[in-house]
Amino acid sequence: MVKYMKTIAVILASGLGTRFDKKIIKQYENINGHSVLYHSVIALKKNIKVDKVVVVVNKDHKEIAKNTLKGLNITNFVNGGKSRQKSVFKALKYIQKYNPTNVLIHDSVRPNIENSLINTLVNKLDKYEAVIPVIKINDSLKKNNNNSVTEHLDRNKYCLAQTPQAFKYKDLFLKHKLNINTNITDDATLFNNVHKINGNTNNLKITTKDDLKLLEIMMHKEIKHIQISGIGIDVHKFSVTKAKTIKLGGVSIKHNKKLIGHSDADVVLHALVDSILGTISEGDIGSIFSNKDPKWKNANSIIFVKHASSLLNKHKCNLLHTDINIICEEPKISKYRNKIKKNIAKLLSISEKCVSIKATTTETLGFTGRKEGIMAQCITTISKPIK
Repeated sequence: MVKYMKTIAVILASGLGTRFDKKIIKQYENINGHSVLYHSVIALKKNIKVDKVVVVVNKDHKEIAKNTLKGLNITNFVNGGKSRQKSVFKALKYIQKYNPTNVLIHDSVRPNIENSLINTLVNKLDKYEAVIPVIKINDSLKKNNNNSVTEHLDRNKYCLAQTPQAFKYKDLFLKHKLNINTNITDDATLFNNVHKINGNTNNLKITTKDDLKLLEIMMHKEIKHIQISGIGIDVHKFSVTKAKTIKLGGVSIKHNKKLIGHSDADVVLHALVDSILGTISEGDIGSIFSNKDPKWKNANSIIFVKHASSLLNKHKCNLLHTDINIICEEPKISKYRNKIKKNIAKLLSISEKCVSIKATTTETLGFTGRKEGIMAQCITTISKPIK
């Protein structure tokens, strides 16, 4: 049994918009990280008076539409017709199975719709069969013929129509059936008596690239960030096997003992990776690069750093600073400090000023004091966007 729905919104997104650009489809252009269509859909979808959103798309662009609306759970798509009117009529036939009382028709390229406008339109349908938002014309209105002005019109007798436009569903469906071959620019044209409400100048329609630029400014939302720090600690012990060098911070350092590890045992980079993972709650190095997996046998730890950095990018975070402390009696770190610092800055694509490398001993106390291994501690601070 089909659930009764009082109000359904139809969003028209099948046009090619050649006045905008013959090669670019304006409803899929980007504003604030989402497509123009996405903004139009979510504005209507989140309104409590709208029970369902149906999107009319060009059949060749259906996958683009689905991808750009991913996460909004939109499952109702209708292939558009050869004209705006035929597209609307196909949508009206599609939603007939829901037997709605009201229908809203909206152009997808008006992405900056206010919730209050939608509420007023729907509320007015309790009294009127057709309701549209309009705005006053503030400039002088002229009638022209080629390069000449032929008539000066009274602007108070005219207004500019916007969408969404609201209708009693059965009335609009009947009007379309009776005028299927009539060329109309909006659905209100089919009605003799249309109730008007105040529109909103911010409800701008994208016709040209300048319109898009203006909307990008109007709809710009400053993204707030918080700072989060993560801690990483790692330890690797020395083996009795003789060696010539060990890796610390991706740098080869002269030493006569080998560090034991499944990978290259770079204790500094391992601590760094764990601290980065900690900032974004993505587990730890052992859960991602298991020491039981032969794939990571003798692996270069730079691989682990690059993976952690890619996760930061996925979360749209910026690494601000990392502070690394190397604890050991030997080898002596001081002469390698700047080289390690430069290498880590390069790996993380940050300034060397954002990397701190310190070294200390435990005054011969504990396993590091007995020269049995090396410990590294790291605190990394990131900037994370918040809603």
